[in-house]
Amino acid sequence: MKHIVFEYRDKYCRDGKFHEQECIVESVEQMIEIYGLNECEWNILDVEEIK
Repeated sequence: MKHIVFEYRDKYCRDGKFHEQECIVESVEQMIEIYGLNECEWNILDVEEIK
């Protein structure tokens, strides 16, 4: 599992600012699917492996 901290910016973000979010998922691909990141701009800020 991975603890991922990321930021995203979509059409609902005010003033074009990024919003920060974090999640625990099995993969980056799973994060993209769960949060619908194919529809917006996003950046990974930190990834930590969870044992």
